[in-house]
Amino acid sequence: MRRAGFLTLAGRMAHRTSRGRAVLAAITVPLLIAAGLTATPTASASAPSTTTGDRSTPSRAEAHAALVRAQAALAGHGPARGGPASRDATMALLDLVKVRSSLTGADRAAAAKAVARPNLAHAACTASNCYHWDTSGSDAVPATDNDADGIPDYVESVAATVDDVRSTYAGAGYRTPEPDGSLGGNSQTDIYLADVGDQGLYGYCTSDKTFPNPPPSYDAWAYCVLDNDYSPSQFPTNTPLENLQVTAAHEYFHAVQFAYDLFEDHWFMEATATWAEDELYDDVNDNLQYLVDSPLALPGQPVDTFSNGAGPQYGEWIFFRFLTEHLPAASGGMPTIVRDMWERADGASGGPDDYSMLAVQNALAARSVSLVNAFTSFAAANRMPGLNYDEGAANNYPVASPAGTIKLSSSKKDSKWLYAKVDHMAAATARFVPGSGLSAKTWKLKVSVDLTPKSTDTTAVITVARKSGGPQVMVVPINTSGDGSKKVSFGSSGVKYVEVTLVNAGTRYSCWNGGPFSCQGTSKDDGRKLQVRAQVTK
Repeated sequence: MRRAGFLTLAGRMAHRTSRGRAVLAAITVPLLIAAGLTATPTASASAPSTTTGDRSTPSRAEAHAALVRAQAALAGHGPARGGPASRDATMALLDLVKVRSSLTGADRAAAAKAVARPNLAHAACTASNCYHWDTSGSDAVPATDNDADGIPDYVESVAATVDDVRSTYAGAGYRTPEPDGSLGGNSQTDIYLADVGDQGLYGYCTSDKTFPNPPPSYDAWAYCVLDNDYSPSQFPTNTPLENLQVTAAHEYFHAVQFAYDLFEDHWFMEATATWAEDELYDDVNDNLQYLVDSPLALPGQPVDTFSNGAGPQYGEWIFFRFLTEHLPAASGGMPTIVRDMWERADGASGGPDDYSMLAVQNALAARSVSLVNAFTSFAAANRMPGLNYDEGAANNYPVASPAGTIKLSSSKKDSKWLYAKVDHMAAATARFVPGSGLSAKTWKLKVSVDLTPKSTDTTAVITVARKSGGPQVMVVPINTSGDGSKKVSFGSSGVKYVEVTLVNAGTRYSCWNGGPFSCQGTSKDDGRKLQVRAQVTK
């Protein structure tokens, strides 16, 4: 086994440059289920209480379910190859790592097998990581060795890529993966090259650390498995090098995350890892495929949604893109705000151990930005992503249809009260279009809203889409009862339409009950009845 640094290859990483704009007047984090707008009398919702608690101890049945899911992910009994959930093995294995001390007998033995490292014949190490591969059998890497040093060129390419990824994260101030003692041969992070493409996987990172129940801290070492060749027959999208690059950036970011908190909320782990791969390899754009299941396309879906074997958590990277474009202060070529979130989420001994959304909130607050304002701006920006994201137009970011479209005219000047039931960290939009008899520029639209009381963090944003010039965006001033109104231009000679985006930025949770949202809980702010009325006037 070779131990000395065996690489002299230069890194091939395309680093993102800072591309930020000024911070919007308000910013938002959407978590809602899009609902149609329905006529209704005015009513206000009461605020529920908030319940929190310690991280839950799994039952034996829950631990067994985690085992079954991990086995299925590794066996390729999941979604189609290349889809968002083909990377779900990492989260499935983490669920098993967290609970395997609760298993007994055959289940405990099966869990140990599931988290066991691949048994590969060859290994060599750089100063940062150790790489393991085979030269025969189903896991064999391509045999080409142009420099005749006994290390296949593919292994050298992997090492150059992964070492560069590690160096970039470390240079940006992230914690490096924890040492694993002598596992894998020494204490360095181990990267195994195996034919995981045959199971429909790009790769995964996990840990074989055993946690007592409850654990004294939540950090852990990691090892990673990447595909042995990224063959186009298994990975038809992107080149083999591009697939290696984005997978290495994504999965190694998980290894970094484990050094903070392996038990952290899965949506946060996957969304920030997907964000990170695009920060390091901007030109690959593999993460664009996930925008069909993102807050851009599904504004009514809470931004902190996690679903086993599905894709919301991958599309949620766009939230972190929005924040880093508008808060672009950087270190080592990467925006610092996501790093600061992970430092707030640090579950190692002595760490703050904020759960995901609390970490987001605290990192924003340190920059004098409220989460409610950030989420509100996010929801508003998503109505016109081509104008509001650096790559929104070039990469054809999707836009959700309004929840309802109402045409007003000189004979129909009042929409009456309409409502949408909006979940936490989500939004719903009503569009009002000027019709016949409203061509004069003197026509106005009075927008009235009836939201829940301010303590529940609901807001409303008006966007005036003009026929010339950029859109006008403004927040409706709301009183403590959740009521407010504002007049805007509505003459059809100058206005295409007016949209009102109703935003629920509620972040109150009942925690550690196995729910799909932040703090592995359920929301206390879902289903808020938010109302809007539009009246044509002069």
